[in-house]
Order: sequence, then structure tokens, then C-alpha cells
Amino acid sequence: MTGLSGAALLEVASAAATNTGLALLAAALIIRCLHARWHRTEAIHVLRDGTHCLRWHTTRYEIHEEPWHPPPVTAPAPGTDVVVWFHSLHPEQWRLSTPHRPAWVLAVCGAGLVLLGLLMPVLQ
Repeated sequence: MTGLSGAALLEVASAAATNTGLALLAAALIIRCLHARWHRTEAIHVLRDGTHCLRWHTTRYEIHEEPWHPPPVTAPAPGTDVVVWFHSLHPEQWRLSTPHRPAWVLAVCGAGLVLLGLLMPVLQ
């Protein structure tokens, strides 16, 4: 392989890494924007008639209660705080984990590829 074809190959690999990283960063931003209406709050675990429920305040300061089906095997004691993510317009849509968690993986991988793509020609 001659020096010119090696430099061309390095430029192609650098451009591919940079473009792929930018695409992953854009995908992470889109996922995060789609989940902009999800809010984190503290819910209280309530045990009513043998049914596990979670109760929290919405963004409109309304008390909202939802059944917890199925509760974890080691359910916390009644009155314990539980972190809940809920949709501000539809509080019946809730979850215990961050709804945009995969976006962080995409953003970190994208930033790493952009950095690699920008440093490849410099570190030749």
C-alpha cells in the first residue's frame, strides 16, 4: 500500500466515523426530545385492600394513584418513597426507569465516534 492510498483510506475511515457519530448523536437528541414530557417524581407506596398502588403529584398538582402490577418480589413497605417517571399529559403512563435511558448510550457512542473521526487525521 502506497502512502497516498493509505492517507485516502484514513480520510475515508475518518469521515465514516465522524458521520456515523453525528447520526448517533442526532438519534439520541431525537429520542430525548420525544420523551420531553416525561417527568421524574417521588411516589408513595400504598397498600389498599391487598392491592399495591403508587400515589404521586402530577405537574398540575393533582394527586394521581395507579395500581402497581406486578409489584416487585420484595415490595417496599407501605409509605416508602419510590421514584416514578410519568407522562405529564397522560399520568396513567408511568414507569420505574428512565424512559430515555437508551439515548445516553447512543450519545456516548456517537461522541466517541465523532472524537475518533476528528482525531484520526491528526494522529496519522
